[in-house]
Amino acid sequence: MTERDMFEFDLSDDEYLLLLHGLNEYLGPAHGSEVLGPLIGVATQSEFFREIKRLLNAIERREPLSELDWSRVLVLAEISWASDILGAASEFQTNLSDERALYALRSLQGRIPTGRWIMALNANVLRPASE
Repeated sequence: MTERDMFEFDLSDDEYLLLLHGLNEYLGPAHGSEVLGPLIGVATQSEFFREIKRLLNAIERREPLSELDWSRVLVLAEISWASDILGAASEFQTNLSDERALYALRSLQGRIPTGRWIMALNANVLRPASE
């Protein structure tokens, strides 16, 4: 991947918190990693946790990410914020109010061009072998 294939965004404090908290929940109380791993293109739970740690570290350091990585980060943050089943929606209120989190999420969705990038995510989804 070349440097021009990497993108960084000037994240607001709330956007930064939303992404950090959303990803970090998968290393703690959030559930569903066995379901979500294939969504981001990994097969095992250990691969999922490795990928989450890599993405979390990149966000913490505010490093540029690829289209695929930004798509992974955004979809995982969305699920973590919104889902009590696969994420940790109930945990968010302590760090970022729902109103602030929703505003940050909508801001990210508007700035990260997921229409094009979701194709990269879709191309990496692991699908079960057909019978």
